[in-house]
Amino acid sequence: MKKLATILFFFVLLSPAMAQQKAQYSQYLFNNFLLNPALSGIESYTDVRMGTRRQWVGVEGAPVTYYVSGHSSFGMSDRNSPTGPGAGKGYISRRPSKNPSSTKFHKSRPHHGFGAIAQVDKTGPLSTTNLNLTYAYHHPISRKVNMSVGLAGGLVQSRLNGNAIQMVNGNDPLLRPTTMSRTNFDLGLGTWIYSDYFYVGASASQLLTTQVSQPEGGRTPEQKLQPHYFLTGGYRIRVRYDLSFEPSVMLKLASPSPLSVDVNFKATYADRFWAGMSYRHEDAVAAIAGVNVNHFLDFGYSYDLTTSGLNAASAGSHEFIVGIKLRNKARMLCPEWLW
Repeated sequence: MKKLATILFFFVLLSPAMAQQKAQYSQYLFNNFLLNPALSGIESYTDVRMGTRRQWVGVEGAPVTYYVSGHSSFGMSDRNSPTGPGAGKGYISRRPSKNPSSTKFHKSRPHHGFGAIAQVDKTGPLSTTNLNLTYAYHHPISRKVNMSVGLAGGLVQSRLNGNAIQMVNGNDPLLRPTTMSRTNFDLGLGTWIYSDYFYVGASASQLLTTQVSQPEGGRTPEQKLQPHYFLTGGYRIRVRYDLSFEPSVMLKLASPSPLSVDVNFKATYADRFWAGMSYRHEDAVAAIAGVNVNHFLDFGYSYDLTTSGLNAASAGSHEFIVGIKLRNKARMLCPEWLW
């Protein structure tokens, strides 16, 4: 059964007609930059994040993903310190004060953002490496609402270890007992509209199919990039000055795969602790939690309980993320625009 699962994973990921190619995340809530280049430089500090996801534990050859991302703003002056809780206590809190009259909206200054993402995704004999550079321009469109547009460009390399595949027909001309690889250019676009209390974004990735290199000699399996489209939105509901609820939703389309829908609900307390649930239609239910340790470090963890047909063989999925805030001169405890 485990050998069969490995072979199935290989065919599912190699064929764009059967499944989505890009890695799947449950904690994209804390790093939407992975999905949308328009978030480059959205905060006043340099945001560096490292994460790993082990999917469908117990199934041989199941996806394992590692990534590191970072982005920073240029041309953005440090914002004024707020009058809310946390001011003067060694860190900055962006939640409103107990006195509503002391809370005022503010807008992001026009500025540029640059970033980079490196990601490795391994599924059975197939591994994919993504390297992308990003750019975004941010500009206020009203006193309370800001907008950014972004661009991502880079390379996607897919490698297939033929020695790790056991086929009934060992003489299949498409599969050789060697490592086969193919590299493609990658292009992504995105936009993000955001304020203190809502965000909505749209993005697309893997828009190019131009081939950079291919294996030498003989016939090889086709492996074309499959365009992915994302639509994301969230809203922040202040229950009281130190507690907020943040429902959000994401729609993902990678035709001809079916539409994927994520519905999320998260609560944040004192800008330091968060916890919530996420539902991915016909796939999984996830529990998420995390903590902002200080103005420099934060952690997040999620566990996915599989609800698809793989639940009989899978012990669920685990995802862990570490965030580091560099050049955080304002000593921000919680991200201002990404909550």
